[in-house]
Amino acid sequence: MAMAVWASQVGKKQLIPIFLIATLILGTVFLGIKGVEYHEKFVEHHVPGPNFSFEPGADVATNAHAQLFFSLYFAMTGLHALHMIIGAGLLIWLLKESMRGRFTPQYNTPVELVGLYWHFVDIVWIFLFPLLYLIDRH
Repeated sequence: MAMAVWASQVGKKQLIPIFLIATLILGTVFLGIKGVEYHEKFVEHHVPGPNFSFEPGADVATNAHAQLFFSLYFAMTGLHALHMIIGAGLLIWLLKESMRGRFTPQYNTPVELVGLYWHFVDIVWIFLFPLLYLIDRH
């Protein structure tokens, strides 16, 4: 995304769509990985609710804590995924406009604004990833 912003700022119109497509592909790969991960959680009954099962035979407190963790996990990663989908829609719109040659060094505000949005969503993930995947839950 940063390269698409740069290309729009310096007038390299033919590079803008390439960088936007690369960003879109990488974002889609990320969402695909999240989809696989969500599927695993559903299969393992790690979705909070009446069928929740974290550790068979675990005490009530352990399952309650696990259910709270997975509630927060699905809320945070789901909201992040929603923002990624919105960002992908914005990237598709930018791609169409860039292929029409709309962005120049004098007018590249939409590319910069979508870039800011995309990077904000990236920064959120930088905080979510260690919080949900790297910090030990025990």
